[in-house]
Amino acid sequence: MKFISVSALSCALVAVSGLCIRDTTSAITLGQLNKAIPARASDSSCSSVSTPDECAPNSRAVAAINSAIAKYGVTQRGEIVALISLMAYESANWQYNINHFPGRPGQGTRAMLMYNFIEQYAQWLYPSEATKVLAAGASTDAQNNVRALVLGDNDSFGSAFWYLVNKASAYHGKGDKLRSGNADDFKDYIVNGVGAGWDDSRHSIWETVNGAI
Repeated sequence: MKFISVSALSCALVAVSGLCIRDTTSAITLGQLNKAIPARASDSSCSSVSTPDECAPNSRAVAAINSAIAKYGVTQRGEIVALISLMAYESANWQYNINHFPGRPGQGTRAMLMYNFIEQYAQWLYPSEATKVLAAGASTDAQNNVRALVLGDNDSFGSAFWYLVNKASAYHGKGDKLRSGNADDFKDYIVNGVGAGWDDSRHSIWETVNGAI
């Protein structure tokens, strides 16, 4: 016999209103992240990639992700699954921290934010430092130097959380957005909330993360 979870039953009971009572969490475990991103389960997994200096194993990623969950107040399971899935896709499972293909100046973090958002993020986190870098004038070096301010683990993994809360707030904490276990909500966020393209790889990653967290 297959039992229906309390949260699933709650969602069914309020389906007529278009809302859903979603699971919440204050942290994820290393075991969960290892199942979600098996390519980085081993601390030695980064030694075989082309960018080992940028790569992070799950043992580093989990602490940064939990820091972001607490810092930005993103506790809905559906949102956390979506953000981990987005970052896993954009960074090739934590392999990249800056854009290599095609190599856009200033683009980076695990969410691969475009430079306009990188600049806003850096100014939000480190206004004094960002202002000093930008005072040197607009250039490729300046863009890369601004990006460098937010490439530490907590800031890099936190970038997707910052973006959701500050740039795509219509998807944060809403009863009809990024619902737990809802793949269509994830696609809507990627296409309309982030403005990125959709492909089967994004869905496959989401399925794995959703099954693990």
